[in-house]
Amino acid sequence: MDVIRITMNGYGCEVNRGIVPKGNEEKLKSSLNNVWFKNLYKKLEEKTKIKKIVEEKGLIKGDIRIEVNGEVEVEMPIRAFETIVKNKKEKVKYPITKDVVITSIQHQEGLFSDTIFILKDGFDLNKLLLIKKDIKDKVDNTIVSSLYCELHYDGEIIPMMDTFTDLRMSRLYLENQNKNE
Repeated sequence: MDVIRITMNGYGCEVNRGIVPKGNEEKLKSSLNNVWFKNLYKKLEEKTKIKKIVEEKGLIKGDIRIEVNGEVEVEMPIRAFETIVKNKKEKVKYPITKDVVITSIQHQEGLFSDTIFILKDGFDLNKLLLIKKDIKDKVDNTIVSSLYCELHYDGEIIPMMDTFTDLRMSRLYLENQNKNE
């Protein structure tokens, strides 16, 4: 039986994207003045009805550390780690709608994940899968690229837990496909 602790630390972001019914757009435009607080998307959800589509959080650059029974097995930059484990790249699709699409991006720095789990069998690095996702806007301009946001072990997702990050920057985008805004 092995006790595994995986920490991911560095610079990354939280990206949320949703659809806002037309007419509620004005409530959000008035919210654009004060975007320097954490959980921006949750604050916006309180003001209007948003149908959430995408919610991703992860590292853009930083370090990963894996301890097995208190012994450090891996400690390296996440980009180097990507070369030694199986990895998969996914694209997050842009929603097609006549309503307004809202995207919030909150750049953060600090501890993105500190997860502990127990394995019945011994830990095998070859059973790890690292998922990185590219999140693009409607014209395929990359908003966030190579967002390392998921780890799987032997087919099971390892949840990103206990984040202790400091807010670095927030941005909010409203996009109306009909008006090409």
